[in-house]
Amino acid sequence: MAFTPAVPHLPENTAYSWPVPRELVHKAAHTEVLLTGWRQCGEGEFEVGAQWPRDHGFWRTDADGVQDPMLLVETTRQVLPLIAHMGFGVPVGHQLIWGHYHCAFSVPFLPVAGSPAEVLLRLSASRSPEHGARLRQIALTMTVRCADRVLATVSTVYSAHSPRVYARLRGPDTPAPPEAMTAAVLPPPPLAPSLVGRESEREVVLAAAEDGGGNDGGVGAPGAEARGKAEGGVALEHGGAGVQGAPSDAAVGGSWSRRQLRVLTTSPWLFDHPVDHVPGMLLMEAARQAVHLAAGPLRPRLTRLDAGFHHYVDLDVPSWVETSPGPPAAADAEPLRGERTLSVDITQRGEKAFTAVVGFVTDEKADSAWEAGATAPPAGLR
Repeated sequence: MAFTPAVPHLPENTAYSWPVPRELVHKAAHTEVLLTGWRQCGEGEFEVGAQWPRDHGFWRTDADGVQDPMLLVETTRQVLPLIAHMGFGVPVGHQLIWGHYHCAFSVPFLPVAGSPAEVLLRLSASRSPEHGARLRQIALTMTVRCADRVLATVSTVYSAHSPRVYARLRGPDTPAPPEAMTAAVLPPPPLAPSLVGRESEREVVLAAAEDGGGNDGGVGAPGAEARGKAEGGVALEHGGAGVQGAPSDAAVGGSWSRRQLRVLTTSPWLFDHPVDHVPGMLLMEAARQAVHLAAGPLRPRLTRLDAGFHHYVDLDVPSWVETSPGPPAAADAEPLRGERTLSVDITQRGEKAFTAVVGFVTDEKADSAWEAGATAPPAGLR
């Protein structure tokens, strides 16, 4: 079973001077709680406060002193259980499952100042009618601000399921979280951290070795195949994202078809507590690292992340990250100069568990060089 918190009473609070109880954001570590309070502004309208440290243990400030946009993704993830429990009265013990996540980031993102960033999220929420209480679906749109800057707009859909329904979705052979963690596939050797925008090998979630598309069934625990056929979705505190296809791996040499996902169960940030599946923030990080690998040696800056969650990703069976050039912007979307997209699929047992399209731009200096013909963009992005 996934982590099931007890939900304490939390009155509305607009002071935003201290973290909310960790149980409300499905975290075990007090230090990982980013939200600082909430209030209801009207029917289905909410305001949530958050504080970002000047540097986070995993979602790090970059060399130019700019916050990591993935810190914003984690902040919005923490909003989902808070609003489910406090805004809509989702019972204690219900499991939250992601369906879709879309985020458009401001570029450039937020520079670090001399003190932690005070962030404010304005939310509009709706919930579908309940049919026999089997499913409670919640749709949220958010605008994320810091002072007078809009940092991102977000839309997401997720659902809440009773422990009985969650157990049925996961299947009778799904081990309890501690046993599932013990049975996790050992991470293969990592790519060099610099190739994927990280500082340490213990943060790299893409394997160094390429894979030409051989058997991805892996060696799994009994019942793993049945678990893979469970109803789509990813438990929300660890929901997943993916990207398709593979541009060039210029920094390593040649193109790559796919790489194994490194499931870092010892990471205190990606695995804050024991779970029975791969955390979604790990899957989204894989998509981001795939963008760095594709764009290298240029440095990408995220513009958008559009992710869909289709199946749980089990811990005891290998999963694979596959990438390809992404689609152009939608006809009704405002084009961003120099934006490129990468499609990323994360597959397990030959089926897509997670798909995403990640938009990004590269450094202005590099873009100008491309336009002047001094250098060519990575082959997969031409």
